[in-house]
Amino acid sequence: MKRNGRDRETMGGIQEYVEAISFQHFIKERSLLSLQEINQRLIFADNENIEGSQGTSTDHPEQQGRVLFFQVTAIDYLLGIADLTGELMRMCINSVGNGDIETPFKLCQFLRHIYDGFSYIGNTGPYEVSKKLYTLKQSLGKVEDACYTLKVRGSEIPKHMLADVFTSRAAMIEPDEVMS
Repeated sequence: MKRNGRDRETMGGIQEYVEAISFQHFIKERSLLSLQEINQRLIFADNENIEGSQGTSTDHPEQQGRVLFFQVTAIDYLLGIADLTGELMRMCINSVGNGDIETPFKLCQFLRHIYDGFSYIGNTGPYEVSKKLYTLKQSLGKVEDACYTLKVRGSEIPKHMLADVFTSRAAMIEPDEVMS
């Protein structure tokens, strides 16, 4: 199946790129990377001939100083951000296992904002977006469940056992989570 001249594998690769670069940005900045910022990172100047590193400046004058770019579409951006939420959910559970009980609450708030944004699109967007919304909601639910457990039962459970509790509860909630 093709959309905008691209096949499904290319679209999936672009979404994986958006997920990866957004996760890296979140780890460093604790914020969401915008579509505009991603597209800015995908603009490259071909200065090879200008600097003379591969020959004289007269070898191919028509190629001097050209700009190469690739632009991520809004749909691929949204689908990549939806996939990011699964990584953030795993980050939440891992942080609990490392004894960090503040990060899950920050991640929960961040995921709620993303979920709210996707809710505005809802069923009016492309089918793929509404499909990812379901998975996003599951990830948010797991993080909310972790935060609830930390808040209500956190003092009852030794810190070194909290990750085991969340892992077993997540397995009971969603034993066959499909990665999409």
